[in-house]
Amino acid sequence: MATTKNRLLSLFSHLKSAKDGSAVIKKPIISAPMNGWASPALVTAVAQAGGLGLFPVGYFTDASKIVREVAGTVAKLDQALVENNELSPIGVGFITFWLERQGVDVLRGLLDREGQSDRTFKPPAAVWFSFGDYRPYLRWVREHAHPQTRVIVQVSTVQQAVDAQNDGVDAVVLQGTEAGGHGAQFVSPLMTLLPEAVDAMTEGGRLEEPKIPVIAAGGIATSAQYKAAISMGASGAVLGTAFMVCQEAGGPQQAKDILIKSRDGGLSTVRTRVFDDLREFAWPTGYDGRAVRNAVTDREEQEQQQGKYYRGQDYHPNPFRLLKPDLASGTKQDWERANKEQDYTLLPLFCGTGVGLLNKANMTAAEMIHHIIRS
Repeated sequence: MATTKNRLLSLFSHLKSAKDGSAVIKKPIISAPMNGWASPALVTAVAQAGGLGLFPVGYFTDASKIVREVAGTVAKLDQALVENNELSPIGVGFITFWLERQGVDVLRGLLDREGQSDRTFKPPAAVWFSFGDYRPYLRWVREHAHPQTRVIVQVSTVQQAVDAQNDGVDAVVLQGTEAGGHGAQFVSPLMTLLPEAVDAMTEGGRLEEPKIPVIAAGGIATSAQYKAAISMGASGAVLGTAFMVCQEAGGPQQAKDILIKSRDGGLSTVRTRVFDDLREFAWPTGYDGRAVRNAVTDREEQEQQQGKYYRGQDYHPNPFRLLKPDLASGTKQDWERANKEQDYTLLPLFCGTGVGLLNKANMTAAEMIHHIIRS
């Protein structure tokens, strides 16, 4: 860890433990808001280990249910981390273009303490926006949320990073192409994106450092990678895949076993939009998701090689046919069966290229954080 004062941790220095007055968030590690994997158990474990755990709002549209889920997560924390603070030491992560469908009531329910029916509820200390125009929601947070609510925005290009800094967000996450789950289809590897963005945010070195903390995301699964990111100007790192194999992660054990056995993450994973087509999620043009290769992605590549389809298309014309080897007889019922049976030869297992570096099963989230930031 850098010996100078960490700028990411400084954002949350107002959160103090009731036990001894020490900082609650003291490790510059954020757990990604992964649908189905960032369980309440994982979010609280990361928080209690000194990191920032993010609860995934994801595709949920029931505002009251989301608030109950987050309140339940906060209730699982050691209350010494909460009781002397006006905010809870966790964050909530939004898919920004989906928030347009969910409506501002979700934000109001989570962040506007004056609107809470439960007066004991303490709003999350951070809100994360990714994939879409965050600016209307940034304004809403500034006008209605607690003044110390931190806004973190994930971006995938140098210009987006500069724009986020100029827009007045509190921290920016740079997501490289190595990242698992959803991201920009056309984006640089973190190794080049991070230093180039830092250079642009410092106006070519005219400023000593960016005006806001920069956080690295994409493929980070080892201490060496973390240290490299810090050396290139990051103040911390987002971990997704690395936390997926931890005890507290919400995914099924068979999926964790697949992750642990995967090697050569650049080859054993692939970026594709086909799983969103199968799930009938209308993601905007320009985004896809990195997942473990399986029968569906192999058949998609087969069609690509035959000139029937190319991976960069906005949607697959008939994704269900990829569920059967004949590339013809697959149906929506086959997809429903795969979900019921948790058949990962067909289902997506989203993860980053760092999966090839994971070789120890059943670690706790606290152990993973120590593994990443150890001296």
